[in-house]
Amino acid sequence: MNRKLQWVAAVAALAVVFHVAVVWAVPRVVMSVAVSKLGGAGALNSFVHPPRSTDKWRTVVRPSPDLAYSICALDLSKGPVRIVVPASDPYTSLALYSSITDNYFVRNNRQDGGLAEGETITLLVAAPGDMPANLPEGVEAVTAPTAKGLALVRRVIENDDAMPRLDVLRAVSVCAPLAG
Repeated sequence: MNRKLQWVAAVAALAVVFHVAVVWAVPRVVMSVAVSKLGGAGALNSFVHPPRSTDKWRTVVRPSPDLAYSICALDLSKGPVRIVVPASDPYTSLALYSSITDNYFVRNNRQDGGLAEGETITLLVAAPGDMPANLPEGVEAVTAPTAKGLALVRRVIENDDAMPRLDVLRAVSVCAPLAG
């Protein structure tokens, strides 16, 4: 009987270790795959504007064909990154995700009295302990929990005629290292 208990305890301990390893690894693997789909290291700290999602083309998980996406793979290891996203009607949102897929920041054009089309959501995103002391006026400081992550912009596409207007706003969106 004692031998069976030892075997059960060993299997249980191994199962716990395996479970913890999987729970730790899955978000990191998911984010790594997402960044590599965006273009790997060559797409770091700059927006990528994928084409409209269809049943044959998808860049993000569970995309909506009614949304135009812009994605920036963030690498804050060499310093803060400035993000400027012009608002578009009827809805624009900017969400930031850590390297383990946690969403740690969301802003949209309807918050705080709203933003008119073309007005911007402007952030400075920095790794912990790396935020500059003096920020320009109108720039919101956001401390990321990890040095790597993603910025995801979603814009509602009201109809097919709206895409050229949205593409202009996507093209002037900025995700770039803070100039020293």
